[in-house]
Amino acid sequence: MQVMNEVLANRVLVVDDDVLIIGEYLRCLSDSFEPDVATATLGDLEKVLFGEKTNARGSIGFDVDSRNQGEAAIEAVKASIATNEPYAIVFLDIRMPPGMDGIETAQQIRQLDPNINIVIVTGSVSPEPENLGQRIPPADKVFFFKKPFHSLECRQLAAALCGKWHSDRALRSANEDLERRVQERTAALQKIAYFDPVTRLPNQLLIIEELKILIEKAEDSAGDTVVVLLDIERFSSINETMGYEAGTELLRSIGNRLSRTFRDDNRRHQIIVGRFGADEFALLVPRVENENEISELAQQVKETMESPFLIDGRDLFLTASIGISWHPVHGRDAKTVFRCAESALHRSMRSLKDRVTFYHNEMRYRARYKFDLQGELRDAIENGQICAHYQPQQSTANGNVAGLEALARWTRPDGSVVPPSDFVPLSEEMGISDLLFAAIMRNVCEDVGKWRQKGPWDIPVSVNLSAHQLRNSDLVSLIKGILSAGNMDRKLINLELTETVLLEDLTIAQPVLDDLAAFGVGIHIDDFGTGYSSLSYLAQLPVQTLKIDQAFVAQLSDSSANKRVVEAIVGLGKAMQLDVVAEGVETDQQYAIVRRLGCDLVQGYFIAKPMPASELLTWLGGYEDTQSIKKRSTVIEIDKARH
Repeated sequence: MQVMNEVLANRVLVVDDDVLIIGEYLRCLSDSFEPDVATATLGDLEKVLFGEKTNARGSIGFDVDSRNQGEAAIEAVKASIATNEPYAIVFLDIRMPPGMDGIETAQQIRQLDPNINIVIVTGSVSPEPENLGQRIPPADKVFFFKKPFHSLECRQLAAALCGKWHSDRALRSANEDLERRVQERTAALQKIAYFDPVTRLPNQLLIIEELKILIEKAEDSAGDTVVVLLDIERFSSINETMGYEAGTELLRSIGNRLSRTFRDDNRRHQIIVGRFGADEFALLVPRVENENEISELAQQVKETMESPFLIDGRDLFLTASIGISWHPVHGRDAKTVFRCAESALHRSMRSLKDRVTFYHNEMRYRARYKFDLQGELRDAIENGQICAHYQPQQSTANGNVAGLEALARWTRPDGSVVPPSDFVPLSEEMGISDLLFAAIMRNVCEDVGKWRQKGPWDIPVSVNLSAHQLRNSDLVSLIKGILSAGNMDRKLINLELTETVLLEDLTIAQPVLDDLAAFGVGIHIDDFGTGYSSLSYLAQLPVQTLKIDQAFVAQLSDSSANKRVVEAIVGLGKAMQLDVVAEGVETDQQYAIVRRLGCDLVQGYFIAKPMPASELLTWLGGYEDTQSIKKRSTVIEIDKARH
């Protein structure tokens, strides 16, 4: 906004059809005007009002113009504004025949210059016009002056009104400067609030506001408004390995490429690209006509991200997970549509194959189900609704039950069952997986204690340990405390970790497992064969048992490639003097193959399903009777063969 130039002159316009009156104005407003002794204080007043703008004798200087008709006065005001030399005051005679009167002239001057002080001069004894402030607003810039006037009164009024005019002008200039600064600061704050500082793209807040606007416009236009969210996988590892600056450069490159790709697409000239989170970007696409166009859009985003990015002289190949939803199919408001897109994105991030997920209503049901489950889970753990069920492991050498795996099971008071695939991952998301692990450990110690009271007990129990527990610095003391409190024989407890968990950070796992093994707890590796790193870690860890991943067992046959994998794992285990367990055995054919290949233990539905502690002893009693019958039958068959 342009700041007004400082104007030192006190410009005055006098308008009167009487030449003598104009001469009187010029005399009393001239620099040579001499006040008498009685009015000498006028000079002092002018010094106070105008300071340096007074002359050497202390009098204010006026620049006076004159006109004899209203029309000429209006033209003079126009010219003063055009040259940026506005008048501070106009003295207007109220009657100037044959032209327009002072009131009409004042109204037109006010339209031209809202800041000029207008003085209506009248010699009439009749009442003054009413509501002058309303007819020539504002009221604080219109005044009455009577003829004949005293020269000192005229000069005093002119001095006061010029001082007022300069003060008003300075105040306006200050206000305009303040307003300009406020606007600049507001724009800067808006940029901070609504734009990502790294990519300079709209941030999440602005993206949501933009979607609200698009949704409002969509009510009057054809097509859907599509939201595309994409997450850069393993972005944190790029920051860790190449440094923060490289990660920042990569984010800028991604934003620039997405913006350039869709800015050059004439069909989608209104597309909005933004940064939605740390390593997430968003695209808003209005007026999409059909689902085929949505699929094409998803493919275009995917291809855009698959081209390599040159960062610090290296080609980086990225994988992006993509989630897509659209208005109005998946929601009538911006937050709902984005929530659906995020749900689809999380599904893509969990998938090993499908990197593009379109939202569907089942996800909304799952999200609500998960939300409700979060409210129940902590109470379920504390109230004992989640307890250990036990699945037996059979020795292939003698057919005896040689171990049990404790599996968390949740049964609500109404008898409904919550699958572990639902609540176990949820406990980690909520940060209460340690509570769940501790509850299962205490439950196992309590059950084993009861079994030992009823007779000799030498069957060890395995408890699963997650990556979250492994990172818990208090894990060792927690396990030692639970086992000691339950007076538990340490040899009866094994801890199972998946191979993937171990390989995430061997430097964390090794000291923890060494400490637990020294305490007397057994260490087993679950889902063996799914890892991607060197097997040298087996020689470094105090491992006793390998459990073959059930995915290999499920597809097992005499001619399958999985048979060779199982055979190789068994051979590795034997070479390292480790026991090998085949889990997921469901058929007699699978059992016969793993037994023939040399697996020491077998676990699966072919032996028994997981069962609560209250049923286990009954099952074991029946199992032992069956095994005794089998053994006696075998002895009889051998004796018959001998005779």
